Amino acid sequence: MAFFSDLSGDAVRDAIDARERYRLLRQALAELRHSYGGSMKFEARGDADYLIRRPFRGTGRRSCGRRSPETENMLRKFEEGKAAAEERVQSLRKLLEEQAPVLRARGLGRVPLLTARVIRKFEDLGWLGRTLLVLGTNALYAYEAAAAVRIEAGMLATGDVDVLYDARRKLVMSGEVGERGLIGALQSVDRSFQPVGRRSYTAANKDGYMVDLLEPLDYDRVMRQGPARMSAAPDDLVAVSTESSRWLLNVPKFSATTFDEKGLPVRIVTIDPRAFALQKQWILENDPTRDPAKRRRDGEQARLVAKLAVRHLGLSFNDSALSALPRSFLDLADRLEVPPIDEAPLW
Repeated sequence: MAFFSDLSGDAVRDAIDARERYRLLRQALAELRHSYGGSMKFEARGDADYLIRRPFRGTGRRSCGRRSPETENMLRKFEEGKAAAEERVQSLRKLLEEQAPVLRARGLGRVPLLTARVIRKFEDLGWLGRTLLVLGTNALYAYEAAAAVRIEAGMLATGDVDVLYDARRKLVMSGEVGERGLIGALQSVDRSFQPVGRRSYTAANKDGYMVDLLEPLDYDRVMRQGPARMSAAPDDLVAVSTESSRWLLNVPKFSATTFDEKGLPVRIVTIDPRAFALQKQWILENDPTRDPAKRRRDGEQARLVAKLAVRHLGLSFNDSALSALPRSFLDLADRLEVPPIDEAPLW
């Protein structure tokens, strides 16, 4: 079975247009936060007023000097630039909201709403693609978006999100949400999220939707520092190590913009599709305790993603970009049954 179908030309065109607008929105948001985030205002200090700049998501402050024509002009330019940046963000948001029903009608509204909200929160906090990667079935939404196909629903059914945590990278925490780590971020999306037990790697909401925090198996790091967690908050999740994800932080990342069930964009950052296929095949062959139904879908997802990678994304398993994977992983490519690309007729 193919397990997917190609998108129509109209759907592809509309998706490209929406992704470009979303790219512009992300650029505008980055400018707003970097150049105009926080505040700038005059504050009394003793017998004089000073222009004080307070950064976005920070507790520090910087004095730009005493009140003068120069600092008053600096404040005026800051306020004008911030207003213009905010107007640009609002305009792009409105355009995307107006286009969303069209994308939904084209069948492009794919990612479950709660999944999209969780991933967007990671993006807003600056974690997505830096310290957190989306793993598991939800990665398929990124692969199908990049390949301009629609994967059948049965291959996408899941009630959770797996996220891979890179404990080597220092997190920038600020505000109540950030300082409470992953559980704080999840509860800002849905207040019903709670850890499933003490020192758990899983959080679940009132409807049973789960988020699992994973980390690659690294005996040396765990012996030195203990199980990874994103904050010191007592109720934050504690990552669980998995053998199958041991090398996944060393493979290329893969990013694509897809759309949630309402037709609004969401960027997913995950692992290279070839690494995904190899990992699923490894699980299929090396985890005999796994539920038989899950093992069957592991194999189906492995072959599906391998085919998308080779036939639709033009990727090869014989690529130095995958050299960080062990030979035992790379040799599994021979069992993924990727058909060769047909030669086009000369006439």
